[in-house]
Amino acid sequence: MRAFPHFLGSAPAREAGLSHVGSREERRLNMAAKKAVYNDDSISMLKGADRVRLRPAVIFGSDGIEGCEHSIFEILSNAIDEAREGYGTEITVTRYADHSVEVEDHGRGIPVDFNNKEQRYNWELVFCEMYAGGKYNNDKNGSYEYSLGLNGLGL
Repeated sequence: MRAFPHFLGSAPAREAGLSHVGSREERRLNMAAKKAVYNDDSISMLKGADRVRLRPAVIFGSDGIEGCEHSIFEILSNAIDEAREGYGTEITVTRYADHSVEVEDHGRGIPVDFNNKEQRYNWELVFCEMYAGGKYNNDKNGSYEYSLGLNGLGL
């Protein structure tokens, strides 16, 4: 492991077990070996909405404020898509004192009834499954000719 020399002398580096050993070129990571077993049963996969809930940075690029801003952009993109398709004539973005944001588009809304093709209710697909939405068939006479909001993140 290579680290910057100025970092290795800092208190956080010492607490993490990083230290100088010998010359400037020689470094060592002092950490106690963990007892956990890592084998075939250690591998797991995130499913459904847990992909975003547990690892938001993968979709939004960050689990900080930048990721939050990106999620608002995604919602706003969906509103713009509705307006570009001729549904809704006004988009209202409201920022509240508690720093929450509301986006209103007066568009068609989300179809929530039973989906025969998927054998589930659309409300469940849209709000609980990744990449569920009406914007994936644009080249086959789909619901949208163009679209900005493509993540299918359920709002």
